Amino acid sequence: MSPLRHKLLRDIRSQRAQFVAVTLTIFLGVTLFAASYDSYQNLTASYESTFSDFRFANLTVAGGDVEQFSAAAAAYDGVESVMTRTTSDVPMHVGGIKLLGRVVGLPYEQPAVNQVLVTRGDYLSASAPAGVLAEEHMADHFDLAPGSQFQLLGPGGWQTVTVTGHVSSPEYIWPARDRQELLTSPDNFGVAFAPESLARRLVGNGPTETIVYYTDGADNHELTDHLLAEAEAAGATLSFTRDQQPSNVALSEDLKGFEELAVFFPMLFLAAAGMATYVMISRMVHAQQPYIGVLLANGFTRRQVLAHYLGYGALPGLAGSLTGAVAGVLLARVITGFYTEMLSIPITLIQFHPTTLFAGVVFGVTTSLVAVLAPARTASRIAPAEAMRGSPPAGGGRVSLPERVAPPLRRLPIPWRMALRGIERNPRRTVFTVLGVVLSLTLVLVSWGMLDTVVNLMERQFVQIQKEDATVYFTGPVGPTDVTNLTTIDGVAAAEAVSQIPVVMSSSGRYETTLMTFEPGTDMHGFFAADGSHITLPDDGVLVGQALTNEIGVAAGDTVQLQMDGRTWTARVSGLLDEPLGTIAYAARPYVEDGLGSALPATAALVRYDDDARVEKVRAAVLERDDVAAFEDANALYDTAQRYMIFFYVFVGVMLLFGGAMAFALIFSAMSVNIAERTREVATLMAVGTERRTISRMITAENMIVALVGIPLGLAIGYVTAGLAMASFSSDLFTFSLYVRPSTLVISALAILVVALLSQWPGLRAIGGLEIAKIVKERSL
Repeated sequence: MSPLRHKLLRDIRSQRAQFVAVTLTIFLGVTLFAASYDSYQNLTASYESTFSDFRFANLTVAGGDVEQFSAAAAAYDGVESVMTRTTSDVPMHVGGIKLLGRVVGLPYEQPAVNQVLVTRGDYLSASAPAGVLAEEHMADHFDLAPGSQFQLLGPGGWQTVTVTGHVSSPEYIWPARDRQELLTSPDNFGVAFAPESLARRLVGNGPTETIVYYTDGADNHELTDHLLAEAEAAGATLSFTRDQQPSNVALSEDLKGFEELAVFFPMLFLAAAGMATYVMISRMVHAQQPYIGVLLANGFTRRQVLAHYLGYGALPGLAGSLTGAVAGVLLARVITGFYTEMLSIPITLIQFHPTTLFAGVVFGVTTSLVAVLAPARTASRIAPAEAMRGSPPAGGGRVSLPERVAPPLRRLPIPWRMALRGIERNPRRTVFTVLGVVLSLTLVLVSWGMLDTVVNLMERQFVQIQKEDATVYFTGPVGPTDVTNLTTIDGVAAAEAVSQIPVVMSSSGRYETTLMTFEPGTDMHGFFAADGSHITLPDDGVLVGQALTNEIGVAAGDTVQLQMDGRTWTARVSGLLDEPLGTIAYAARPYVEDGLGSALPATAALVRYDDDARVEKVRAAVLERDDVAAFEDANALYDTAQRYMIFFYVFVGVMLLFGGAMAFALIFSAMSVNIAERTREVATLMAVGTERRTISRMITAENMIVALVGIPLGLAIGYVTAGLAMASFSSDLFTFSLYVRPSTLVISALAILVVALLSQWPGLRAIGGLEIAKIVKERSL
């Protein structure tokens, strides 16, 4: 074995704790990259395969002259299939629960567009005209086996239908009602696929929409522009591409999260690993200057010395990245399977991606090599004679800054003064330790900040903004008396009429959303401006989500065109709202009625319970009313949101554990090297009679003071970084405004102090085993 290789292995053994810490940080960063990026690729492939195999529509157009648009679309080159169908939200009575579900018409054979996968039972048959297919989420929730029955409400009253099978559909992988209502509860929303003839009887007319599939399902933006123009000419009220389809939008937001996490978190971790490696090797080079001088003086070339010190980065880089890449790929398989099973994705593809392994190894090794490049070049450029003379003591015993600012500190006992002066005596060592604390806090706060933000947004959306306890849908338009009668039910404290109207808002662009009308002075909904202040519903304008500033260029005070039911009117934007979920428009009922020039009958009511109400009893009493078609429990929606957030909580929890482990490894590396490079100083103090316990306290005090200096900076940088991370997930459908609880900041700071204290233990313990004679002998070499 060559002398340099022998020295490399000996140094790694002598500082194995620090090298293990560096290897661990690289392992965690590469594992996270491989797991998140491979999951992203697997899920993307699963979605694309599902969309292709089931001929997922490239364009959906609803309303207007459906037959006219269908005929026009079929004449375009690039259109492979066009199909008309009847789709409508209708009340359902399933398992004793009334909900506002959706009926989608299908032919008696698999359709040419938006096919379904029968997972249990049989497909629709002409021999069972009242048979329906239950979408998997609904079937599982209500335990609807083939042969089960439930009721649908049509113009002729409630009609009993029989489940012939369960299906999975590319349209409802994520069971969203529409773009502004991506989050639904199985108790509040379900989908049934019925024969087209039955769907038309339930709706009272049809068809209601056209779905278009392009050649090979490929995107064609030019063709889409032409078809959208045809749809507008046919009077369509709603149109969206595959990218804008509600379920696909929700899934795309999730994929976007995977893609960004595959870059953001690993880069943070690898940056921390690089810094830890740089600190360790630069200090090693500084401590080994006399040995480097001997090597160069005895004929080793500068290139050999450079390669030797690059090896200190290559070995932990290879060890951490190789094992991390393999672990990440294996973890991605678990994540993909869990995710697709939870969402009932029809096709799950788990593929081997060599590029992920290769990229993970390259990232890890490159990070460590870049980190050691500067100290390695420094080592190779050292002048032999100067290096063998050794480095003079740094700082010269200057009075510390705290002593200059507060002169009484100069009367502290000598060990405490030495601790204060040691901070400035080696600025490089102090800066490295502060950077370790800053990076550690950043890693912890980004993960914990995401968790705090989502918990706060859930509370804000479902408690502070949506103040109702339930929404009651009527079988038809009702008057004020019908709504007021709900308050006669035991447990109902208040009821208020509300309307939900699909609209197209136009300014410098078009945006399809929902207009919700409330009674003036409503207290069923909280309205919050972008600055967080509470505002009231105006009498002479609409409130819209602040995302519309980017979507269609709307600002407070502007006017917008609102198109609904073939009618168009102009409204004034009174203010912009900050809401976590969706971008919805709100207005007082009289203002909308004035704009439309006609009365706006209520079809639903918001209900709030008494404090001591028994929810099950209230629900049962409401559902007994003949004029009630569906009941939507806000608490059930909140529970559903929490259930869907389990995956997020698990992911962020893992990130928090990874961040905690990384923080420990990072601070341990900085602290242990800090102690290790001071062995000569410690031996000198011991030689003049200073007790080992006193020396340990002095070093601990110095390190803890440095940690305290780094904590405020770390909290500030961590907070800013967490804010940037959350902002990257925001869109017109989700607004993630960073929220960090004060207790999180306090606990994080205390945790870093504890980690800093514990990470010193191995180094301080080694002080007890120092041999003064051996150290003096090494110094004389």
